[in-house]
Amino acid sequence: MQIKEHHMKLKNSVHAALLTAALISGTAAPAFAASGASAVSAADQVVATVQSATGTADVASDSTRGKVIATDRGLVTVTTPVSAEGRVSVAASDGSSVTMTLPAAVNAAGTTSAAGTTVYPNAAAHTDLATQATVDGGARALVTLKNVDAPTTQRFNLGLPDGATLIADGTGGYDIVTSAGGAGVAVRGHIDAPWAKDANGKAVPTSYSLDGNTLVQTIETGTNTAYPVVADPHYTWGIVSGTVYFNKSETKVLALGGTVVSWLPHPAAVVGGRSLAGIAGYAVATDQCIKFKVNPSLLPLSVPAAVNGSGTYKGSAGDGYCR
Repeated sequence: MQIKEHHMKLKNSVHAALLTAALISGTAAPAFAASGASAVSAADQVVATVQSATGTADVASDSTRGKVIATDRGLVTVTTPVSAEGRVSVAASDGSSVTMTLPAAVNAAGTTSAAGTTVYPNAAAHTDLATQATVDGGARALVTLKNVDAPTTQRFNLGLPDGATLIADGTGGYDIVTSAGGAGVAVRGHIDAPWAKDANGKAVPTSYSLDGNTLVQTIETGTNTAYPVVADPHYTWGIVSGTVYFNKSETKVLALGGTVVSWLPHPAAVVGGRSLAGIAGYAVATDQCIKFKVNPSLLPLSVPAAVNGSGTYKGSAGDGYCR
């Protein structure tokens, strides 16, 4: 799974959403080590399987020691665990971080490849695990289902900063969000939508759900699935995206022409026949909420930019801010 820096829609209970799992394997992977093979050989085979699926172009080296990655809005430190029961961490320059545990059953020691992939062979039943720090300021937690007996439900416990929560992004992933200066929430991190491929490169249906502080990935394998299958949650934290979400009560204030925060352009301002109040009114009528773009620092955008970057969204009970 990969962790990225973004403004987040987070719930403390849902920080498990920071990481996005996907099944991946671009080519048929080599056979797994036979019983009696050395730990090094087993690790090498897991590395080959994972890196054939993810490639290595976006993998940051030395990830287990903490990789500091420069972004356009500050530094991000990505740390992957030295053993399978440790936590993956993506920390912003302000000291806040989003962490994630791996679905390990035993505390298998990690082995790091020259490219920066750390693998934990046989860390769970019929399952190998791996982690990668990525050069975009994110982290991946990769699950390799070795055969038909591997569990198709994988659970990743998340640790979110105080005040952070998760909001479904409408495409299968989650935004990690925090307060946006007194009203609304701004995206500071993201969990990518899950993806999955089998050993022949065929897409395997997969999806996320939330169970309290746990991100749950379900992989729908079948009789035609070729093993091994690689699943990859990926998340980022610390990068402000410029998207702000308002809840239902704030949306109603905007619909009536009210202003909820000083940095918001006046909702009645009309651009191209549209206004924030009009967009908010539509959201109220359709039981949705309003969202729009702002500068990362929450400095006011021009009215045209604010109106043109606005839209509606809705979140499911328990994981959405639109309530």
